[in-house]
Amino acid sequence: MNFEELNNEISDIQRDRPKQVALLSEYILNQKKIFNPSKALAGGQLYEEYIKLKEGNDLLPNIPQSSFIVYLSIASNSADSKINCEGKRQGYYIDRLFEKIEESTIKAKESDQQSIEQEQEEQKEAKEKGYLLEKDLYPFLEKWLFQIDNERVSDISANRKHKKEGRWANPDLVGLKIDNLFGATEVEITTIEAKLTLDNWEQNIFEAIAHTIFSNRSYFAFVHSEGHVNKIPPDLKHYAERFKVGILIIALDPNDYLKVKKKEKFALTDENHKFLEYSPAPYNSPHVKFKKRFLEGLEIREPADLFRFGKVLDK
Repeated sequence: MNFEELNNEISDIQRDRPKQVALLSEYILNQKKIFNPSKALAGGQLYEEYIKLKEGNDLLPNIPQSSFIVYLSIASNSADSKINCEGKRQGYYIDRLFEKIEESTIKAKESDQQSIEQEQEEQKEAKEKGYLLEKDLYPFLEKWLFQIDNERVSDISANRKHKKEGRWANPDLVGLKIDNLFGATEVEITTIEAKLTLDNWEQNIFEAIAHTIFSNRSYFAFVHSEGHVNKIPPDLKHYAERFKVGILIIALDPNDYLKVKKKEKFALTDENHKFLEYSPAPYNSPHVKFKKRFLEGLEIREPADLFRFGKVLDK
Protein backbone atom coordinates (compact mmCIF):
# COMPACT_ATOMS: atom_id res chain seq x y z
CA MET A 1 0.00 0.00 0.00
CA ASN A 2 1.35 3.44 -0.93
CA PHE A 3 0.68 6.72 0.87
CA GLU A 4 -2.12 7.77 -1.49
CA GLU A 5 -3.92 4.45 -0.98
CA LEU A 6 -3.52 4.87 2.78
CA ASN A 7 -5.17 8.30 2.63
CA ASN A 8 -8.06 6.92 0.58
CA GLU A 9 -8.68 4.03 2.98
CA ILE A 10 -8.47 6.31 6.02
CA SER A 11 -11.05 8.61 4.40
CA ASP A 12 -13.40 5.67 3.85
CA ILE A 13 -13.42 4.82 7.57
CA GLN A 14 -13.56 8.34 9.06
CA ARG A 15 -15.79 7.35 11.96
CA ASP A 16 -14.04 4.11 12.84
CA ARG A 17 -11.08 5.20 14.96
CA PRO A 18 -9.94 1.65 15.93
CA LYS A 19 -9.71 0.66 12.25
CA GLN A 20 -7.86 3.87 11.45
CA VAL A 21 -5.24 3.16 14.12
CA ALA A 22 -4.85 -0.45 12.93
CA LEU A 23 -4.46 0.69 9.31
CA LEU A 24 -1.96 3.43 10.18
CA SER A 25 0.06 1.11 12.38
CA GLU A 26 0.19 -1.63 9.73
CA TYR A 27 1.32 0.93 7.16
CA ILE A 28 4.12 2.26 9.41
CA LEU A 29 5.34 -1.21 10.42
CA ASN A 30 5.36 -2.36 6.80
CA GLN A 31 7.19 0.75 5.63
CA LYS A 32 9.85 0.28 8.30
CA LYS A 33 9.98 -3.50 7.68
CA ILE A 34 9.24 -4.43 11.29
CA PHE A 35 8.54 -8.11 10.65
CA ASN A 36 9.85 -9.88 13.76
CA PRO A 37 9.81 -9.43 17.57
CA SER A 38 13.49 -8.45 17.76
CA LYS A 39 12.73 -5.23 15.84
CA ALA A 40 9.37 -4.50 17.47
CA LEU A 41 8.39 -0.89 18.11
CA ALA A 42 6.90 0.28 21.39
CA GLY A 43 3.51 1.96 21.28
CA GLY A 44 5.07 5.36 21.92
CA GLN A 45 7.53 4.86 19.06
CA LEU A 46 4.70 3.96 16.69
CA TYR A 47 2.82 7.07 17.76
CA GLU A 48 5.89 9.21 17.06
CA GLU A 49 6.08 7.70 13.56
CA TYR A 50 2.39 8.49 13.09
CA ILE A 51 2.99 12.14 14.06
CA LYS A 52 5.83 12.35 11.50
CA LEU A 53 3.51 10.85 8.88
CA LYS A 54 0.81 13.35 9.71
CA GLU A 55 3.06 16.43 9.34
CA GLY A 56 1.85 18.42 6.33
CA ASN A 57 -1.01 15.99 5.69
CA ASP A 58 -4.42 17.31 6.70
CA LEU A 59 -6.19 14.16 5.48
CA LEU A 60 -4.92 12.02 8.36
CA PRO A 61 -7.02 12.19 11.54
CA ASN A 62 -6.00 13.83 14.82
CA ILE A 63 -5.64 10.98 17.29
CA PRO A 64 -4.51 11.60 20.90
CA GLN A 65 -1.62 9.41 22.02
CA SER A 66 -3.62 7.76 24.80
CA SER A 67 -6.36 6.71 22.34
CA PHE A 68 -3.81 5.58 19.76
CA ILE A 69 -2.09 3.29 22.29
CA VAL A 70 -5.39 1.76 23.44
CA TYR A 71 -6.62 1.05 19.89
CA LEU A 72 -3.18 -0.31 18.94
CA SER A 73 -3.37 -2.80 21.81
CA ILE A 74 -6.86 -3.85 20.69
CA ALA A 75 -5.61 -4.34 17.12
CA SER A 76 -2.74 -6.56 18.25
CA ASN A 77 -5.20 -8.89 19.99
CA SER A 78 -7.61 -9.05 17.06
CA ALA A 79 -7.75 -12.22 14.98
CA ASP A 80 -8.17 -10.05 11.87
CA SER A 81 -5.04 -7.95 12.40
CA LYS A 82 -1.51 -8.67 11.17
CA ILE A 83 -0.12 -6.62 14.05
CA ASN A 84 1.24 -8.75 16.88
CA CYS A 85 2.62 -8.12 20.36
CA GLU A 86 4.04 -11.07 22.31
CA GLY A 87 3.45 -9.60 25.73
CA LYS A 88 3.43 -6.51 27.91
CA ARG A 89 6.17 -4.06 26.88
CA GLN A 90 7.32 -6.38 24.10
CA GLY A 91 6.53 -3.96 21.26
CA TYR A 92 4.57 -4.34 18.02
CA TYR A 93 5.47 -5.89 14.67
CA ILE A 94 3.84 -7.28 11.52
CA ASP A 95 3.48 -11.05 11.87
CA ARG A 96 4.43 -12.56 8.53
CA LEU A 97 3.31 -16.00 9.73
CA PHE A 98 -0.18 -14.58 10.20
CA GLU A 99 -0.10 -13.52 6.54
CA LYS A 100 0.76 -17.09 5.59
CA ILE A 101 -2.21 -18.35 7.61
CA GLU A 102 -4.49 -16.08 5.61
CA GLU A 103 -2.99 -17.22 2.31
CA SER A 104 -3.21 -20.88 3.29
CA THR A 105 -6.81 -20.52 4.44
CA ILE A 106 -7.82 -19.01 1.10
CA LYS A 107 -5.99 -21.70 -0.86
CA ALA A 108 -7.53 -24.47 1.24
CA LYS A 109 -11.06 -23.18 0.70
CA GLU A 110 -10.47 -22.96 -3.04
CA SER A 111 -9.11 -26.49 -3.26
CA ASP A 112 -11.58 -28.32 -0.99
CA GLN A 113 -13.68 -29.82 -3.79
CA GLN A 114 -10.62 -30.64 -5.87
CA SER A 115 -9.09 -32.41 -2.86
CA ILE A 116 -12.13 -34.64 -2.39
CA GLU A 117 -12.16 -35.66 -6.05
CA GLN A 118 -8.41 -36.20 -6.08
CA GLU A 119 -8.62 -38.29 -2.90
CA GLN A 120 -11.20 -40.58 -4.52
CA GLU A 121 -8.98 -41.08 -7.56
CA GLU A 122 -5.92 -41.78 -5.41
CA GLN A 123 -7.78 -44.35 -3.33
CA LYS A 124 -8.81 -46.19 -6.47
CA GLU A 125 -5.26 -46.17 -7.85
CA ALA A 126 -3.71 -47.15 -4.49
CA LYS A 127 -6.03 -50.13 -4.19
CA GLU A 128 -4.85 -51.34 -7.59
CA LYS A 129 -1.11 -50.72 -7.04
CA GLY A 130 -0.85 -51.27 -3.28
CA TYR A 131 0.91 -48.06 -2.29
CA LEU A 132 0.44 -46.26 1.01
CA LEU A 133 -2.31 -43.66 1.50
CA GLU A 134 -2.87 -41.14 4.25
CA LYS A 135 -5.85 -43.08 5.59
CA ASP A 136 -3.57 -46.12 6.08
CA LEU A 137 -1.82 -44.16 8.84
CA TYR A 138 -4.95 -43.71 10.91
CA PRO A 139 -5.12 -47.12 12.67
CA PHE A 140 -1.51 -46.71 13.84
CA LEU A 141 -2.11 -43.14 14.98
CA GLU A 142 -5.12 -44.39 16.94
CA LYS A 143 -2.79 -46.82 18.75
CA TRP A 144 -0.40 -43.99 19.51
CA LEU A 145 -3.22 -41.91 21.01
CA PHE A 146 -3.97 -44.82 23.34
CA GLN A 147 -0.28 -45.06 24.21
CA ILE A 148 -0.35 -41.49 25.53
CA ASP A 149 -3.27 -42.38 27.81
CA ASN A 150 -6.33 -41.26 25.88
CA GLU A 151 -9.38 -43.25 26.98
CA ARG A 152 -11.57 -42.78 23.90
CA VAL A 153 -10.13 -42.53 20.39
CA SER A 154 -11.66 -42.16 16.94
CA ASP A 155 -10.84 -41.55 13.28
CA ILE A 156 -13.16 -38.64 12.41
CA SER A 157 -11.60 -37.72 9.06
CA ALA A 158 -14.77 -38.53 7.12
CA ASN A 159 -16.69 -35.89 9.09
CA ARG A 160 -14.97 -33.01 7.30
CA LYS A 161 -17.19 -33.37 4.25
CA HIS A 162 -20.26 -32.72 6.37
CA LYS A 163 -19.06 -29.85 8.58
CA LYS A 164 -20.35 -26.36 7.94
CA GLU A 165 -17.11 -24.95 9.33
CA GLY A 166 -15.04 -26.57 6.56
CA ARG A 167 -12.30 -29.14 6.55
CA TRP A 168 -9.95 -27.11 8.75
CA ALA A 169 -12.45 -27.38 11.60
CA ASN A 170 -12.17 -31.16 11.57
CA PRO A 171 -8.98 -33.12 12.40
CA ASP A 172 -8.22 -36.63 11.19
CA LEU A 173 -8.13 -38.22 14.64
CA VAL A 174 -9.18 -37.27 18.14
CA GLY A 175 -8.39 -38.68 21.56
CA LEU A 176 -10.21 -37.86 24.80
CA LYS A 177 -8.90 -38.03 28.35
CA ILE A 178 -11.82 -37.99 30.74
CA ASP A 179 -11.64 -37.20 34.45
CA ASN A 180 -13.97 -36.28 37.26
CA LEU A 181 -13.08 -33.39 39.53
CA PHE A 182 -15.39 -32.98 42.53
CA GLY A 183 -18.40 -34.07 40.50
CA ALA A 184 -17.53 -32.08 37.37
CA THR A 185 -16.45 -33.85 34.19
CA GLU A 186 -13.12 -32.66 32.76
CA VAL A 187 -12.15 -33.51 29.16
CA GLU A 188 -8.75 -33.08 27.55
CA ILE A 189 -8.92 -33.15 23.74
CA THR A 190 -5.94 -34.26 21.65
CA THR A 191 -6.17 -33.98 17.86
CA ILE A 192 -3.99 -35.17 14.99
CA GLU A 193 -3.79 -33.83 11.45
CA ALA A 194 -1.95 -36.44 9.39
CA LYS A 195 -0.20 -36.13 6.05
CA LEU A 196 1.58 -38.81 4.09
CA THR A 197 4.79 -36.81 3.70
CA LEU A 198 6.31 -33.47 4.58
CA ASP A 199 5.52 -32.08 1.12
CA ASN A 200 3.74 -28.71 1.25
CA TRP A 201 4.12 -28.62 5.04
CA GLU A 202 4.07 -24.80 5.15
CA GLN A 203 0.40 -24.92 4.17
CA ASN A 204 -0.59 -28.23 5.76
CA ILE A 205 0.63 -27.40 9.26
CA PHE A 206 -1.98 -24.66 9.48
CA GLU A 207 -4.66 -27.32 9.57
CA ALA A 208 -3.19 -28.54 12.88
CA ILE A 209 -2.80 -24.93 14.04
CA ALA A 210 -6.49 -24.28 13.32
CA HIS A 211 -7.44 -27.13 15.65
CA THR A 212 -5.87 -25.41 18.69
CA ILE A 213 -8.97 -23.25 18.92
CA PHE A 214 -10.83 -26.25 20.42
CA SER A 215 -8.17 -28.87 21.27
CA ASN A 216 -5.91 -28.95 24.32
CA ARG A 217 -3.11 -30.60 22.34
CA SER A 218 -2.83 -30.56 18.54
CA TYR A 219 -0.36 -32.60 16.47
CA PHE A 220 0.84 -32.40 12.89
CA ALA A 221 1.91 -35.93 11.86
CA PHE A 222 3.67 -37.23 8.77
CA VAL A 223 5.80 -40.09 7.46
CA HIS A 224 9.56 -39.52 7.18
CA SER A 225 12.83 -41.40 6.85
CA GLU A 226 14.24 -42.18 10.29
CA GLY A 227 17.77 -41.72 8.95
CA HIS A 228 17.05 -38.25 7.64
CA VAL A 229 15.24 -36.53 10.50
CA ASN A 230 18.16 -34.10 10.65
CA LYS A 231 17.19 -32.95 7.14
CA ILE A 232 13.77 -31.70 8.26
CA PRO A 233 13.59 -27.92 7.67
CA PRO A 234 14.31 -26.10 10.96
CA ASP A 235 11.44 -23.72 10.19
CA LEU A 236 9.02 -26.57 10.92
CA LYS A 237 9.96 -26.58 14.61
CA HIS A 238 9.79 -22.78 14.65
CA TYR A 239 6.23 -22.88 13.33
CA ALA A 240 5.32 -25.56 15.89
CA GLU A 241 6.71 -23.55 18.79
CA ARG A 242 5.25 -20.28 17.52
CA PHE A 243 1.72 -21.67 17.13
CA LYS A 244 1.83 -24.22 19.97
CA VAL A 245 1.34 -27.48 18.06
CA GLY A 246 3.21 -30.77 18.31
CA ILE A 247 5.13 -32.57 15.56
CA LEU A 248 4.79 -36.34 15.33
CA ILE A 249 6.90 -38.36 12.89
CA ILE A 250 6.00 -41.84 11.66
CA ALA A 251 9.58 -42.92 11.08
CA LEU A 252 10.42 -45.53 8.44
CA ASP A 253 13.57 -47.21 7.22
CA PRO A 254 14.98 -45.01 4.41
CA ASN A 255 14.30 -47.68 1.78
CA ASP A 256 10.69 -48.04 2.90
CA TYR A 257 10.28 -44.27 2.90
CA LEU A 258 11.55 -44.16 -0.67
CA LYS A 259 8.78 -46.58 -1.64
CA VAL A 260 6.21 -44.25 -0.08
CA LYS A 261 7.59 -41.24 -1.96
CA LYS A 262 7.72 -43.12 -5.27
CA LYS A 263 4.24 -44.62 -4.74
CA GLU A 264 5.48 -48.16 -4.86
CA LYS A 265 3.84 -51.12 -3.16
CA PHE A 266 4.23 -50.82 0.60
CA ALA A 267 2.16 -51.67 3.68
CA LEU A 268 2.60 -50.16 7.12
CA THR A 269 2.89 -52.69 9.97
CA ASP A 270 3.60 -52.54 13.68
CA GLU A 271 7.12 -53.76 12.99
CA ASN A 272 8.29 -51.44 10.20
CA HIS A 273 7.75 -48.02 11.80
CA LYS A 274 8.23 -46.11 15.03
CA PHE A 275 6.80 -42.88 16.37
CA LEU A 276 9.11 -39.94 17.08
CA GLU A 277 7.68 -36.99 18.98
CA TYR A 278 9.85 -34.45 17.20
CA SER A 279 8.24 -31.55 19.08
CA PRO A 280 5.80 -32.28 21.97
CA ALA A 281 2.42 -30.57 21.82
CA PRO A 282 2.12 -28.00 24.61
CA TYR A 283 -1.08 -27.84 26.61
CA ASN A 284 -3.53 -25.22 25.32
CA SER A 285 -6.54 -23.85 27.19
CA PRO A 286 -9.17 -23.23 24.49
CA HIS A 287 -12.32 -21.29 25.30
CA VAL A 288 -15.04 -23.59 26.63
CA LYS A 289 -17.39 -22.33 23.88
CA PHE A 290 -15.18 -23.77 21.14
CA LYS A 291 -14.55 -27.05 22.98
CA LYS A 292 -18.29 -27.46 23.46
CA ARG A 293 -19.02 -26.71 19.79
CA PHE A 294 -16.43 -29.28 18.67
CA LEU A 295 -17.71 -31.97 21.04
CA GLU A 296 -21.31 -31.34 19.97
CA GLY A 297 -20.18 -31.88 16.38
CA LEU A 298 -19.11 -35.35 17.53
CA GLU A 299 -22.59 -35.92 19.03
CA ILE A 300 -21.22 -35.43 22.56
CA ARG A 301 -23.73 -33.29 24.41
CA GLU A 302 -23.64 -34.72 27.94
CA PRO A 303 -21.09 -36.64 30.07
CA ALA A 304 -22.61 -40.04 29.24
CA ASP A 305 -21.95 -39.42 25.52
CA LEU A 306 -18.21 -39.27 26.20
CA PHE A 307 -18.19 -42.94 27.08
CA ARG A 308 -20.03 -43.89 23.89
CA PHE A 309 -17.65 -41.98 21.62
CA GLY A 310 -15.11 -43.78 19.43
CA LYS A 311 -13.39 -46.87 20.76
CA VAL A 312 -11.54 -47.99 23.85
CA LEU A 313 -8.24 -49.83 24.06
CA ASP A 314 -8.62 -53.58 23.71
CA LYS A 315 -7.23 -55.29 26.80
